[in-house]
Order: sequence, then structure tokens, then C-alpha cells
Amino acid sequence: MELVQALMAGARGRRLLWEFATASEEKLQPVFGEHPLHAAMFYAAYRVAVERGESVGLFGADEASMPETSVQQIARCLDGTSLVPATAALLQQALVRSVGSARYWQEPDGEDTLLALPALAAPLERVARHLADCGLAASWLDPVDLRNQFQVEFDQHDPQGRSQAPGSKALGILQEWRAGILATEARDAVGMRNSPLGSFSGEWWSKPSSRLPASTGVFPGREPVGLSCVEDGFGWEQASTRAVSVPPAAKVLEIATAEDWVRLCREHGLEVTAHKRHDWFLATGRDGAWMIPDWLAVARDYDGVHLGIGAYLALAGQCLEIDEKYASVIAGWDPDQAFWFTDELRFYGPAREWTCLNANSEDARWVPAGDGPSS
Repeated sequence: MELVQALMAGARGRRLLWEFATASEEKLQPVFGEHPLHAAMFYAAYRVAVERGESVGLFGADEASMPETSVQQIARCLDGTSLVPATAALLQQALVRSVGSARYWQEPDGEDTLLALPALAAPLERVARHLADCGLAASWLDPVDLRNQFQVEFDQHDPQGRSQAPGSKALGILQEWRAGILATEARDAVGMRNSPLGSFSGEWWSKPSSRLPASTGVFPGREPVGLSCVEDGFGWEQASTRAVSVPPAAKVLEIATAEDWVRLCREHGLEVTAHKRHDWFLATGRDGAWMIPDWLAVARDYDGVHLGIGAYLALAGQCLEIDEKYASVIAGWDPDQAFWFTDELRFYGPAREWTCLNANSEDARWVPAGDGPSS
């Protein structure tokens, strides 16, 4: 898959392109000047949310006086926005914001909805080619870098932040995971026919067990990708990272294309229609049967599975057709994330502590513990 194709193919890629374009506008316009690109999308996305019946409001503005903004206006504005030279920092910021807006338990937000429209394809492709030409994102299509893997431990007790318990074996974790999936599916199947479609939320993710060890690579500044790129994060303010040593002979399954995921579901599939249908119907608009990979079965052939940044941007949240009956969604994964099915991982060196400045805001950033806001 070419980088431009990956950036254009999926909602997360398109959102990254948009975030880079608005960051360009912000850098080139005075702080208190007009930002027409941002404003056009803001009002159009607001109207999308209102038309859906979402509970949204405008602060300090009268809805009756809101300008009417068409998709064609957004397209013209995006076409006319000058793009600043790409930097590693700007690419990281755009990626983080794209990941943070993922939500596979409800409809895509207004921005994602509008960015999928054909009228915006050509203007977005201009941004994609700009980023591809800079060369800084070329590694996003690379397989897992076994020499630079880091595990992130967030300082908060929640199911998503919990890592492998000391002494736990991957096989046992996967067996428990599979048993839990089957039990949840059986439980939710009882009331499926009597539940209006999209009426409640459940387990919307399709990744392996969060109790398995997981790792990511690093950004050019050596910050682990898994610190700031987390779907449905919990606003963590403290974290520690540890370097991970992966056996050189480890056999890693790369999820690089839609076909890779679809093949997994065909060869090692688990039906999850009953407990995914509500969330994934809202996320994709598809009412049908759903399947995910059986990670216990996959672990018989592989030591780990990896979803690179480029593949994440192209595939996450997309409805991936398996056959005439089943489809699947890559949900709950983070970019450049690898889950490990082997007990042969080793952690070396002291843990490095991190602090998140301006947590729960668009300006959030992770710095080594002890560094102040001015660093």
C-alpha cells in the first residue's frame, strides 16, 4: 500500500490530513485572526451533529446567526489553504489528534462524516501528497521495529490500562480471553432479537486481551508512540515506559492490508454478532453478522501481531467485508501497536517516568517526569 493511498483510505488517515491542514492554517494566520478553514468545518460539523439529534450546543453564539457552510465551501477553503513544511512534531500532533477522535461505539463525529464525502477527496489528496513528499512518514508503512519496542504503563486502574500480571502466561491469558468472548456472545444472544439496533453499548474493540504484553515503537524524538496515541484514552497524567527485548527469531504477523485482517477472520474467526452489532452498526451503518480473529488460534502460528501506523490510518474503524454474511472492524487498536503471544519477552533498563502536561486538552503532551511546562 502506498502512503498516499493509506492516508486517503480510512477515517483516521483523512482526519490526520485535516488536522495537518488546520495546523498549517493556525501557524500561518495571526492568533486572533480569522481561521476560515477551521470555522467552515466547525459550523458544518455542528449541523451534522444537530441533524442526528446529538446533544450539542454553541457557547457564546446564536445558532440562528450561524453561517450556512456547504461541503463545497469547505473543499474550496481546504484547496486554498497553504500547507507549511511538514515536521516530525506536526505529524505527531496530527496523528495524536486523529487517534483521539476515534469512537467506534457510536456514529463518527461530524468532522469524520464530512471528510468521507467525495467532494473533499481531491483537496485531501493534495495534503496527502504534501506529507508523502516530505519523506518523514515513510516509516509508517514499515513492519515492526524489533530493536525499538517500548511498553507503556499508565498510572490509573482501569481495564484498558492494565497490563500483563506478573507470572501470567500468554497461553492462559488467551484461553481466558476466548472463553470470555464466547460467554459474552452467548449472554447477549439471548436478548439480541428484542433489543432495538444500536440501543446500547458493549465491548466494541477487536484487539487481543489487554492483559497481554503490548508495545509500540518510538517517534523521532524517542517518545514511545503508545504514550500519546491511545484510542478512547482515560486522560492519564502519569506513565512509565520500559524498553522491550523481543527475541530476534520472533514470528510476527503484520496487519498491513485489509486482506490480511480478512484472511485472519476467514481462517481463524469468532462470531461476535450479538455483542458487537449495536456499536458497530452505529460506527459503520452496517446491520449484519460480525466476526473477529480468534487470537488464541492465531497464537499457535505467531509470536505476536502488529498494526503499523500506515495500516492503522487506512483500516481502523472501517467496515471490512469478509464474505456475503460477515464483516469485521479493527477497533480499539492503537497505531504501531504490537501484542505479544510469547513469554520470551524481556524488559531491560530502568523504567522511565513521564508526565502529561495539559491533560484532557488538545495541547496535551508527554514529557519526562521532572521537566516543567517550559521544556
